[in-house]
Amino acid sequence: MAYITTIDVFGITPKEYRAILDEMGVELRPEPGIYLHLTAPIEGGYRVTEVWGHREEFEAFMQARMAPAAAAIGLTREMKVTIEPLFNIFAPRLNELPPLVEDALLRPNAPIPA
Repeated sequence: MAYITTIDVFGITPKEYRAILDEMGVELRPEPGIYLHLTAPIEGGYRVTEVWGHREEFEAFMQARMAPAAAAIGLTREMKVTIEPLFNIFAPRLNELPPLVEDALLRPNAPIPA
């Protein structure tokens, strides 16, 4: 069963967000179980929403990659994590997503906003 995960990270800066992604290397070496990663600003931080094939894959990723990467760069932020079964997915313009990545503020190799 597929799952939607949400991580609200409070107090994280754009530079720290970019640093943890780079430390984990997820954009170059994504976990086999992840299907989608989206990030949006929220009050006081960022919300990361992902689609995973199995809950256990996400939990293993958090322990094996995210926690060590955060420790390696000295990142300690309050997080609220939710894991819910995927109930529905609707993506009528899925083939049009790639160009949107080029406009994302914190895309790979983009200048980091202040």
